[in-house]
Amino acid sequence: MSRRSILIIDDSPEDREAVMTALRRDQESRYEFVEASTGAAGLTEIRNPDRSFDLAVLDFHLPDMDAERFVESLIDGDTIPPLSIVLLTGSMTDDLDLEILQRGVQDFFSKSLISPELLPRIAKNAIERHGLMTRLVASERKAEEAMMVAERANRAKSQFLASISHELRTPLAAIVGFADILQKNPNAADADRMLGMIASSGEHLTTLVNDLLDIAKIEAGTLEVDAEPCDVQQVVEMVCNLMQHRAADSGLRFHWSVTPRCPTCVRLDAVRLKQILINLIGNGIKYTESGAVRCEMEYDYGTQTVVVRVADTGPGIHPDIQQRLFTPFVQGPTGADNRRAGIGLGLSISRQLAQLMDGKLELESTSENGSVFCLAVHAPEVTDTLVEASNQRAASEPRPVDICRGQRVLVAEDVRANQYLMEKLLKRLEISPEFAADGKEAVEKVERAAVDGDPYRLVLMDMQMPVMDGYEATKRVKAARPDLSVVALTAAALKGDRKRCMAAGCDDVLHKPIDYKKLESTLVRFMVEAAAR
Repeated sequence: MSRRSILIIDDSPEDREAVMTALRRDQESRYEFVEASTGAAGLTEIRNPDRSFDLAVLDFHLPDMDAERFVESLIDGDTIPPLSIVLLTGSMTDDLDLEILQRGVQDFFSKSLISPELLPRIAKNAIERHGLMTRLVASERKAEEAMMVAERANRAKSQFLASISHELRTPLAAIVGFADILQKNPNAADADRMLGMIASSGEHLTTLVNDLLDIAKIEAGTLEVDAEPCDVQQVVEMVCNLMQHRAADSGLRFHWSVTPRCPTCVRLDAVRLKQILINLIGNGIKYTESGAVRCEMEYDYGTQTVVVRVADTGPGIHPDIQQRLFTPFVQGPTGADNRRAGIGLGLSISRQLAQLMDGKLELESTSENGSVFCLAVHAPEVTDTLVEASNQRAASEPRPVDICRGQRVLVAEDVRANQYLMEKLLKRLEISPEFAADGKEAVEKVERAAVDGDPYRLVLMDMQMPVMDGYEATKRVKAARPDLSVVALTAAALKGDRKRCMAAGCDDVLHKPIDYKKLESTLVRFMVEAAAR
């Protein structure tokens, strides 16, 4: 049997007793009663955190306040009162303001009509109606909150699209513009400078695309790091030499130092370390209008940790932004000329990478005179014995060009520009590739080569092609030649893309834009495997 908690607010003890007597005779419910003789005492009881009431029976005329003032005090800005309210009137002719009934009072009745038959029914109905109203108001609030979240998401999406459009078009404009000039005047006096700017803009464009792919991998939980022995001093010096030119172009001084007590070789992901440092130093340069940027590296032998601090003399970071600094798409303050614009992914990606490298990235201090970011990543020292053994293995291994020279390779690629690029890359390994413009042609060439007794050693397969895509073509190639290695060439780098390629039968995946070193090592690996069969 349900048990209800009822607060009776009435200055008449007799009326309070009459209400309690009528409710006690209810055979279906049990009630607990609390009494208050004034409106102030009633408000105190309701606001007591140790109490919870289902219903308040409120006298219409109280000595210290009327019912309307009581309800207003109780609501205090909310849509409805926190409990059901039934008004108790002296007679049905009392001057009731209908507005009070619209503010959450559920019902009213005359003291002359108090009875065991009527009052329990009024109480139950009032409690049920209040419950329905509470759920309705909660649903409306959730709907409003969802709408606000959607509006914020739409604004963020629009801002992101505007930012990414600007950031992509800027290097594209340089690439297309300089390429057009060189095409019309290939012997221009400053051709080398223009080619350098095309290469630089291409690298910037690749960085933007890689950042977008990295943030997608982070959200999908598929971002990985690959720790290998490396000379961390050399990595830091390489980045600092690169960023020194960028700082000079911005009219800034750039100072850097590397501790002489650093091990010759440590184990970490050098590529990801470079990515983090370029982001940190690049941000320092971007947000510093005058002064200097400083990078200092040291090694903690106790914890086997590489520690890098990047400091600038920029405007500092506002406390409001500090809280969201490592959130994707959050940027620092942009100037009136918008030269500090970006897509706001660098710090978010850098912190995630630092954590994956068993480390951390933090804003160590900030003031009006600049900011200091501290990166610390675990990097165990690799002993001289292991380094020497690795060097000896490398020295004894044949050169990649000696392994790949003259091998028969098929490249399935429908875009002429990409065909030309692959031809140039493979010729560095003294391979003269053959080409198929679609998956169907690739399958036919593989089958014909096997029949002729001069089979291919490797197929580089673009996965998006007309007539027949790379997925179907790979399945058919593997059906005809299970021993033939197929390496996917794809611009898709999100969650599930690699798995889909491997499920089709591919032996490995190379992502566009193709990195020559990865292409070289992949070719060497599969050529060695093919020779061993």
